[in-house]
Amino acid sequence: MVALLASGFALFVGQANSSGEAVSGNPEPESPGINAAEAAHWRLVWRDEFDGTALDETKWTAQATPRKDTQNTPDAVSVRDGIMTITTWTEEGKHRTGFLNSRGKFETTYGCFEARIRFHNSPGQWGAFWLSSPSLGNPLGDVAKAGAEIDIVEHRAVYGLGTGAGNDATNLQGMALHWDGYGEHHQSTGHPGHPAPGAPSLQDNWHTYAVLWTPEKYVFYLDGHEQWTTDKAVSQRPEFLLFTCEVADRGWAGAVPEGGFGSRQKSQTKMEVDWVRVWQKSSEPQGSPVSVSSQPQAPELYPGAE
Repeated sequence: MVALLASGFALFVGQANSSGEAVSGNPEPESPGINAAEAAHWRLVWRDEFDGTALDETKWTAQATPRKDTQNTPDAVSVRDGIMTITTWTEEGKHRTGFLNSRGKFETTYGCFEARIRFHNSPGQWGAFWLSSPSLGNPLGDVAKAGAEIDIVEHRAVYGLGTGAGNDATNLQGMALHWDGYGEHHQSTGHPGHPAPGAPSLQDNWHTYAVLWTPEKYVFYLDGHEQWTTDKAVSQRPEFLLFTCEVADRGWAGAVPEGGFGSRQKSQTKMEVDWVRVWQKSSEPQGSPVSVSSQPQAPELYPGAE
C-alpha cells in the first residue's frame, strides 16, 4: 500500500507491484476515501488486509452449497501476496466458484464499508461486494427492522437480458437495494455507476467501491466519487458483509462460454480483493466481531446480488 495525501488527509490506496500483486505491510489508514472534510470523525472498527496465507476463518465463512448454475466451494478462495482471490472454473461440465460472508462473525449497523477490488469477469458470471441482513423480509413491510440487501458493486462482462443483451458491461458498477424478501413481496431499486472520464476500466483494474450507510440514506462511491444517493429501504439493523462470484447461464450476465471457464489452474475468471474496511463515526454504535441478534433470522439462502 502507499499513502497519498488527498485534500489534507491521508488516503491509503492499494499499490500493486510489477507482477500485479498487492504490496503487503499496509500502513494504518486514517479515514475512508469518501469525505476529506470529516476525516477526523471516523474510526476503523473492522478490516481484513488479506496479508496471511489462508482465509481468516474468524472473519469469514466460505460456503459449500449449490447456487444457481454453480457449486460454491472453499477451494475457490485463496489468499496470497496480500490478495484474496475467488476463482470460477469448470470441471467435468460443472461450474465452481466462491461465496464468502461474515455472518455471525461481524455484523454492524451504519458506517462506511469499502473494498479495493479487481474484477476479471466472463459472460454468464459476475462478482459482487454487498451487505445483507439475517432477517431480510421478516417482518414484511418494515425494512428498518428486517434489513435490506445492499449491493455496493455488482460487476459483469456483458448484459444478459433485454434489448442490450450481449453488449459490453465491463465499465458498469451495478448498485442496488432489495427488501421484503425474495418472494412475491420482493421490492428493489438500483442505479448504474461508471468510472470518472479517463479512469481505467472496471474490468482487469483495481478500483475502490464503497457505501456510506446512515440512519437516513445510502451514498454509493467509486474511487471516492459519489455515484448514487438514495433514502429508500434504509436498514436500521446489523448486517454482514459478502464477497461473492456467481454463475447463471443465459441470465442477467449473459451466456457461459462454450466449454465453460476453463480448469481451476487455467481459469482467468476471477475476483481479487486487496482489502476491505469498515469505518464508523464516533456517534455510531461500534460493530462487534460477534454480533448476536434477537431479531428473527432468515434462512441462509441469499437469493439476491443480481
